Amino acid sequence: MSTSKASGAKPWLALWGDSLPEERLAECAAYHFIYKRNQGYLQNTALRYFDKTISFQELFDKIQQTARAFQALGVKQGDIVTICSVMTPETVYMFYALDLLGATPNMVDPRMSIQGIKEYIEEVNSEIVCVLHVAYPKIKEAVKGLDVRHVVVSSPADSLPAIKKILYKVANRDGNRYDSNVLMWLDFAAKGAAGANFDTNPYDPAHAAVIVHTGGTTGSPKGVMLGDKALNALALQMSRMQFKRKQRMLNIMPPFIAYGYANGVHLPLSEGAEVVLIPQFDASAFGSLLKKYHPEHTAGVPLHYQMLARDSSMKNADLSYLVTAGCGGDAISTGTEDEVNAFLAAHNAPYKISKGYGMTEVASTATVNFRNVNKRGSVGIPLYLTNIGIFKPGTDEELDYNVEGEICISGPNMMLGYYGKPEETEAIKIRHSDGQEWIHTGDIGWMDEEGYLFICSRIKRLIIRHDGFKVFPSAIENVISQHPDIAVSCAVPTKDPDREQGELPFVYLQRKEGGGKSQEEIKKEVAALCKQNLAEYAVPLEYAFIENMPYTAIGKIDYLKLEQIRRTKEATI
Repeated sequence: MSTSKASGAKPWLALWGDSLPEERLAECAAYHFIYKRNQGYLQNTALRYFDKTISFQELFDKIQQTARAFQALGVKQGDIVTICSVMTPETVYMFYALDLLGATPNMVDPRMSIQGIKEYIEEVNSEIVCVLHVAYPKIKEAVKGLDVRHVVVSSPADSLPAIKKILYKVANRDGNRYDSNVLMWLDFAAKGAAGANFDTNPYDPAHAAVIVHTGGTTGSPKGVMLGDKALNALALQMSRMQFKRKQRMLNIMPPFIAYGYANGVHLPLSEGAEVVLIPQFDASAFGSLLKKYHPEHTAGVPLHYQMLARDSSMKNADLSYLVTAGCGGDAISTGTEDEVNAFLAAHNAPYKISKGYGMTEVASTATVNFRNVNKRGSVGIPLYLTNIGIFKPGTDEELDYNVEGEICISGPNMMLGYYGKPEETEAIKIRHSDGQEWIHTGDIGWMDEEGYLFICSRIKRLIIRHDGFKVFPSAIENVISQHPDIAVSCAVPTKDPDREQGELPFVYLQRKEGGGKSQEEIKKEVAALCKQNLAEYAVPLEYAFIENMPYTAIGKIDYLKLEQIRRTKEATI
């Protein structure tokens, strides 16, 4: 490794300053990481859920109780339990309880299609599934034919104060018909009410603390296994962004993405900060949440801040308390960056928007802008235990500063691998000739002499929505391939007609020869097929027929050409 290149010289370390914490502190279970770091502060608030506060003592007690309840159901070290829920206290209890047992939570988006949920449960062989009551009808169908012994059903009302719990249940009557294998949360929790607490288990570097799902660099869905060390190391590094005990983190991101849990829960809890849990976030309410909770830290996607900057109710709001306005999940245009920074400055926020960059395979974050270490157009500098190099695509030849190439990441927050997909793991997690292992991101960028990273484009074929959720073209094409009149299809990104940020899927269709149906009839059937089999956020915006699908010289559909065709069409609309 040449010290004349970025990965050897690490110029960004000068921007982090002195007194960096020891990496070895991250080598313990995720639960024990937050437990050890909060002894002596057990009466401080750990979680805030609407008007209810939960102290660190109560948090640890609930986690231990939930661990005993899981154990009563037969959960043991190495098991994988699927959690299909939103951000509630119960989700936090379950996450750390499974970690305490040496088991693994398989985090699944409840908005997914029944078939998608079924595949994620079956892939990891979960015998226990935990679900929010509103998603139970999907789970009920998804587990048919699977070896699922128990379904634990929770409600957003389970941790509400008594009066609000009653009001919630009156306004949201549960009309589900539950099967005999269902345990409601209170009955489940009662199984762990009595018993001894768990002693500290030996640290297992091979233990997957969580499985979160992503498309990786190829676009096909995969379960990313993140170890305890990855979560802890990320928290340890991110804590340098001026996190302090008793501060408050407004967590508006969901738990089934690494960004939402690693940054939104594990990081603040490890620093003794209070986490405000928002089970269902409405971007139009971002401003009202800031004014209500006065958080020092929050993290969202570009659209959230764009809407905030244009919220008329924020005209006279004072944001002097907001230390970190974290922004990730998607690229932010310089125009939007300028608009948001002008808004923050006008409302007394002490710092600019904290843009970052990463991927699920590195526990969500690899680079950050923070405090006054912030450069326009850049996604920031590498975390201080993280190494980044710019390499000639497909090689381990590192390029010079200010030269575009593939962004590669190395460090303690790297994933263990993709669940059940060793070949795909080997394709992205590569050991270079110097012996160092790197994640090849599939993104193109460059780094300046100070260590600031700039993103140019994406190699990987991925569509990123306004809310940061990623849509995999291959998943759409696989569904459409079931239609008898479609020969081939190709999903490409198109502008979101209702928002300045983000893209939506647009699908080109080529029909089979023959058949008596009209194009409009086929499009309606294809649309119905997608609506039935895809998560709601992945359903294409539009469909268009193309007479001859373009192909590359080696016989693959030329999706880049189709993207160009779509961009040209957009310019004329």
